[in-house]
Amino acid sequence: MGLRSTAKTAIKRALAPWRYPQPSPQLNVERLYLYLDSLYKTRSIPGAIVEVGCFQGGTAAFAHRFLSGIGVKRRYLCIDTFGGFPQDQFAADADLGTEQFLEQSFSANSQKLVRKLLDMWNCPDVELLQADIVQLPADQLPNQVAAALIDVDIAAPTKAALEKIIPCMTPGGIILIDDCDMAGFKGARIATEQVAPQATYQFGMGIVTVQNSASK
Repeated sequence: MGLRSTAKTAIKRALAPWRYPQPSPQLNVERLYLYLDSLYKTRSIPGAIVEVGCFQGGTAAFAHRFLSGIGVKRRYLCIDTFGGFPQDQFAADADLGTEQFLEQSFSANSQKLVRKLLDMWNCPDVELLQADIVQLPADQLPNQVAAALIDVDIAAPTKAALEKIIPCMTPGGIILIDDCDMAGFKGARIATEQVAPQATYQFGMGIVTVQNSASK
């Protein structure tokens, strides 16, 4: 993380109670609906919720509140670099057509900031794991996953997330992949088509319903 991003993150953390009184999901409204609906549809099957790419935790907070509201208590794990895109991964996506100006989109962030925000929003049970999903050993994921949101935008982490999460899915589990509309970021759709050709698409999201599980 550069000095400018570090300074921005420090300011965000200091001003968090005033700047972020309520969570603000990064997902478009229709995509947030799809995610909450997937949590509802999978409410009765065992497994954790895994969110790969959580930025400042707004979507996780909404989802956690939704689960609490429908009486579902389960592990909720967020995995993020908390520092934006690894340079080499974004460079590969730029070769696929992703605009260069998007590289710094999520760099002004930190695990400390997101932890502070989630605690402030009364979501202390949401777990944070700082990691690059490309490098993360698969055994660091929950053995059973009921629903997952992959929101990492570019190809390499989308591919890695799908390859590592699909074997953990409980039968009937649902994976959503954001940014599959090819509108800005190009890699998420390309990686989804490579790893999960059975995926369907709605509102710019990829949807994978896992019928069989090859649990670890």
